[in-house]
Amino acid sequence: MTDTQIRRVAVIGAGVMGAGIAAQAANAGAQVLLLDRPSEGDSFAERNLIAAGALERMIKDGSRGALMSSGVADRITVGNTEDHFSELAGQDWIVEAIVERLDVKRALYQRIDQVRSAHCMVSSNTSTLPLKHLLDGMSDGFRQHFVVTHFFNPPRYMRLVEFVSTDETSPEGLAALKAFNDKGMGKTLITCADRPGFIANRLGVYWMQVALQEAVSLELDVQQADQVMQLCGFPRTGVFGLWDLCGIDLMPEVTASLSRLLPEEDAFQRYARSPELISTMIEKGWHGRKGKVLQGFYRQSINDQGLKQRHQLNLMTLEYQMLSDKTDWPSLQLKKGDLSALVQTDDKGGEYARRVLSRVIAYAASLLPDVAEDIDAIDTAMRLGYNWRFGPFELRDRIGASTFDALLHEEQNRDPMAFAKTAPWLQQASAGDKPGYCQIDGVTHQLTLTEGYQPIRRAEGIVLWSDLTQGQPLIEGQFSRLWQLDDELLCFELSARINTLNTTLLGELDVALDKAIAGHQALLIASSGSVFAAGADLKEFMQLRDSGGLEDYIRYGQRLFQRIEAAPVPVVAAVSGKALGGGVELLMHCHYVQLAAEAQLGLVEAQVGIVPGWGGCKKMLKHTAALYGRERAVETTFNTLKSAQVSHSAFEAIRMGLVADRSAVSMNPDRLLGDAITVTRSLTGKRQVAVGADPRPLIPWQPDAPLADGSYQSTLEQALLSLLNSADAEGWYDAFDQRELATDQDLAQHAACVARMKHLLETGKPLKN
Repeated sequence: MTDTQIRRVAVIGAGVMGAGIAAQAANAGAQVLLLDRPSEGDSFAERNLIAAGALERMIKDGSRGALMSSGVADRITVGNTEDHFSELAGQDWIVEAIVERLDVKRALYQRIDQVRSAHCMVSSNTSTLPLKHLLDGMSDGFRQHFVVTHFFNPPRYMRLVEFVSTDETSPEGLAALKAFNDKGMGKTLITCADRPGFIANRLGVYWMQVALQEAVSLELDVQQADQVMQLCGFPRTGVFGLWDLCGIDLMPEVTASLSRLLPEEDAFQRYARSPELISTMIEKGWHGRKGKVLQGFYRQSINDQGLKQRHQLNLMTLEYQMLSDKTDWPSLQLKKGDLSALVQTDDKGGEYARRVLSRVIAYAASLLPDVAEDIDAIDTAMRLGYNWRFGPFELRDRIGASTFDALLHEEQNRDPMAFAKTAPWLQQASAGDKPGYCQIDGVTHQLTLTEGYQPIRRAEGIVLWSDLTQGQPLIEGQFSRLWQLDDELLCFELSARINTLNTTLLGELDVALDKAIAGHQALLIASSGSVFAAGADLKEFMQLRDSGGLEDYIRYGQRLFQRIEAAPVPVVAAVSGKALGGGVELLMHCHYVQLAAEAQLGLVEAQVGIVPGWGGCKKMLKHTAALYGRERAVETTFNTLKSAQVSHSAFEAIRMGLVADRSAVSMNPDRLLGDAITVTRSLTGKRQVAVGADPRPLIPWQPDAPLADGSYQSTLEQALLSLLNSADAEGWYDAFDQRELATDQDLAQHAACVARMKHLLETGKPLKN
């Protein structure tokens, strides 16, 4: 079996997790069967109600939810575990995502074993139950094809999957399943030992209990405790916000389950019993952000003036009080991530940080090597599974090795019952004040238990920015860097935070293109930040408008993008994060575009009162004509551009016509650069595909309802529609750049257009005028 053979996936359990896993498998291109128990009724529609309802909710959520685009739902078939159980025989992978009861799971596995095909892999999404217990009494064939795949909620956006297998597991089946999860579903895979809670939940639940109980011990306010946890780099919710999010009634069950499975001497046991206030809150129905009473450690209400008010629970009196703006603690004045200063601050915030961090880091070290192979596995699991900004060993490095060792020794002496025996990894690290990570010859190494510092292992095909940026760039620009990856490939790095396409950055790209052409080298364009490119620089745009230089600026962008398209060497864009306005127009002119699955693209010029002027209108007309026909191209393009729609995934961007068919999607964001480099190399030395003849004239279109009336939006929409309808004559494509320019020059003279630009610059929000 290879990764390409996992084409059919079944998920049993259509709850939030099961439905989300089904959706992500469908996003990956698999045909998915989603089953749940049958409902009462005679017809399939009635008996499939649970699974059908889950699919309907996902469709209703749109592309922001579990499904990356509307067409993905067509790959999901629903059914129930009585009428459609035999259909499991045709699956390549069956995922069990049902209630966390060992007896119920085993009964289901016995049924699955009777119908599954010999090659089919089966996995459980259990979060706490050991694999060895799940496999008790199962056949040899089943045992060889069964693993744990522990996803995190929501499965689309949480990148972590914890894998647990045995020595019996089929190597071929395991490799295929890992490849599909990695390349197909876009997940980062962490291999865990078969221990209770695996890595992320074992450490994450421990942190939540420690942070809660130490806050109570120090008589902190909920808000104060969360602010300190945020300073440490824990989730933006803080610990009490996370308790509310997870469900206060659920957490004691999870903790008790782990406690039952862990040995008595485990440091987890000290914090396994939740304080009395949790029982009281559950009795009162204060379950957090769930149920009928939406309150927990935080509560939101509406005052007499109709304004929202947030309250926090007093941990001592169990009464609600208004959130306070009190930040007079020195610790709360520190910057996020300044952990060395935080743990050395002499106030309650510093004391709280010392207590929590010492225990969490010490407990994380105790998981080596029994639960995790190395420190990077634990750090990655906590970053991706619990949204920690830093993993526990990264936290230690930020504190400083010697500073942490001193505070750990102090805390162990003060409260020895809170700690188990110092872990071997910490003993080794403290012997020479060794950090967890270091750079050797430009490569990140981690401190191992037995072999000193070793390079962090990555799956084949994963390329990081640090791999590309060794040494000095060929050209260091104000907003970019040009790197020579080898004799055949240059990389133009958009290095600013936002990457607005001002005259300077356009000039730097122009120089990079010249160098690539002169050296017969391919050019890869990518951003090292969270934004690929955010379009034109509005400040410069308004200055040029006032000084008379706007026409030259627009023409320069048009000529540069046309040069890219006509370049005799391959020009490829690797797009992650957001690409807006001119950023989309840039990639529209590249020979190939490699998109991260979660890339957000949009021609958003309407927000600032203009239309795309660097070829975006004509490119989108061409793309939508190819997708939906000449008669629908103007309508589709108009509706997208007038409302400045932004895609919520790469697949939606393709469906919207923002990207041509010379594109591909990397589901795993860690593979984007590697995939883009592979594509670029495949084009190197080959004659570029000709752009082809001009597109045929399009069919003009007029909306049934009148355009927006009595506002600048009406003026904008009329200008846009007139521009798009001018594509109804022969030769329209070559003439369209001049028409885009003329339209923008005219619109830019309106005071209302300038008002939109100024409002967006000042507030970050579009003005509707």
